[in-house]
Amino acid sequence: MEEEKTYRLFDGDDEQAAQEPTEPSVPLDDGEDTEPAERPRRPVGPIVLLAVLALLVVVSGALLVGLLMRGRGEAPEEPQTVSQKISEESTGETSLPVAEPSEEASAEPEISEPETSEPEEPAHGWVINAMGYTYLYHGVGVEQFNYSAATLEKYLSGIRALAQKVPEGTSVYCMPVPTRIGFLYEEISDDVKREDNFFNSWQEGFLDTVGERLSPDVSTVDLFDPFQSAYREDTELFFRTDRNWTADAAYLAYLQYCETCGLAPVALDVYEEKQIEGFLGSFYTATQSETLRQNADTFRYYRNADTDACKVTVYSNGSVYRTASLAGNTTGDASGAYNVYLGGGGQCFRIQSPCTSGRRLLVVGDGSAAAMLPFLIENYTEIRYVDVASYSGDFAELFTDGSFHDVLFLSYVTNTVKGEYPSHLSALAGIEMEDGTSNG
Repeated sequence: MEEEKTYRLFDGDDEQAAQEPTEPSVPLDDGEDTEPAERPRRPVGPIVLLAVLALLVVVSGALLVGLLMRGRGEAPEEPQTVSQKISEESTGETSLPVAEPSEEASAEPEISEPETSEPEEPAHGWVINAMGYTYLYHGVGVEQFNYSAATLEKYLSGIRALAQKVPEGTSVYCMPVPTRIGFLYEEISDDVKREDNFFNSWQEGFLDTVGERLSPDVSTVDLFDPFQSAYREDTELFFRTDRNWTADAAYLAYLQYCETCGLAPVALDVYEEKQIEGFLGSFYTATQSETLRQNADTFRYYRNADTDACKVTVYSNGSVYRTASLAGNTTGDASGAYNVYLGGGGQCFRIQSPCTSGRRLLVVGDGSAAAMLPFLIENYTEIRYVDVASYSGDFAELFTDGSFHDVLFLSYVTNTVKGEYPSHLSALAGIEMEDGTSNG
């Protein structure tokens, strides 16, 4: 920074001497006393007036320049010169220079726009939505699994009642499907569980109890152990943004089913893998979570000549449709990718396949069946699939047009203890409900 300097223009009477011209000399007559010539007087009025006008012009000009510069966001050039000149002409006194502002000081401050973005989404926690309660954990959505002795018994009662209506000679199987929370829960720390008030029932223990308490006439297909092994090997058994299992998980379940039934499974390499990118499923649709949107799934499914050759009949609300395919239907945007199976909703489906085994299968369950059907057609000539949540017919009527070799009760384990699903099982079996109504 430059050293401040004091500028001194005049001292005392020197100012007047410098401003007034020297008096003219008047010659005197020799030897005569004469009066000295009168000093000519300067016209003071006009000079003062001109000085005042000049001062006003300078001041006005300085003020105008300052206003213009301020309007343009710039500092006036050499402010010390203007200030000093005004001070000198108006007072005739010495003035100190005005410090020259730095570039940082003269620049207009930058005004940042207020942030309008949404607050950052927490890494874990509950989201209440139309599905109930969805738990988000680092880009993954899950359903909580909790049950009581009463809900477990309600589910078992429904399965037992339906199994009793199956004609003699038909094999009956029960396959509750584990969900992601059965394996992810072990990875969540106790501190996070307490913080989020997130406590979950033990799925493996539940499945063991189902197997023990069902009647001997019903065989349970155990999926927990093979799923746990595959999960630990990072096999994509579940979607991050959707409640459904993947086609790879459904194939693993198909292998376990064939082992339990004594059927020869088809190899996965006879299928062609198809992909739908950017799948945002039911968890995202319900929560609109930005974290889930950034973790969209790749939806994979399998099809071959046999799946394309299947004849699919859809029964829905009294109407019959024969335009759907077993796999490969148009899904619209990526959020409807699961509609690739059977074309979406329906109450009852009849699938006729090229398989020549002559075996017939009845599947009673929820949406989990859709991803498994493309594999089951390799072992069954005909499959009937009944969606428990929407089917309102009599269970016994399903056997009027021919017997089935096998009956499979298939559903996600989270559905088995939800209020609606066990009630639908009871209604399908004709069990009297608490309100005195029945469906049989």
